[in-house]
Amino acid sequence: MKIFLIGPGGVGKSTCGEILANLLGYNFIDLDVEFCKRVENVGSYINNFGYEKYCLENSKLFYEILSQHLENFVFSLSSGFLIHEDMDELTLKHKQTLKDEGISVLLLPAESLDESTEIVVKRQLSRGFGLKEDREKTKFIQRFPIYKELGDIKIFSHAKSEIIAEQMKKEIAFYNEEKN
Repeated sequence: MKIFLIGPGGVGKSTCGEILANLLGYNFIDLDVEFCKRVENVGSYINNFGYEKYCLENSKLFYEILSQHLENFVFSLSSGFLIHEDMDELTLKHKQTLKDEGISVLLLPAESLDESTEIVVKRQLSRGFGLKEDREKTKFIQRFPIYKELGDIKIFSHAKSEIIAEQMKKEIAFYNEEKN
């Protein structure tokens, strides 16, 4: 089974994804980490080549990794992987791939815009990427309603990572039962 974790930065995709992979006995792949290993630090790449070029290179890397891993993995995707305001064709391709290839799980800290914004922006600013609070708030507020529409499974929680991973495991099992 292929499980794709989606959502904005700072919601716990990497942390919860690694725990979920361990619970399931699956491999764990973090697209951001792989980009840094195989291409360049994400921030440096964006500074050198621009965000649009980064999205294209990130997509290329995703499909390369996807072709190498046939089954049983949890794949944490980049925050803008399914939402990029100027690249509808690319994001539509990504959405279709996730639908065709596996199960997508959306992670958000809360169903409420205000609560999610507060949690995500605080987490993002604490990560040491030199992000600006106003810009992060604006971006999150614009993208939040779009994110809420994504995902075969939706998890709204800011509980401990282990609890969220257990919840994802249960929801995935339920989803598979309903599907079959």
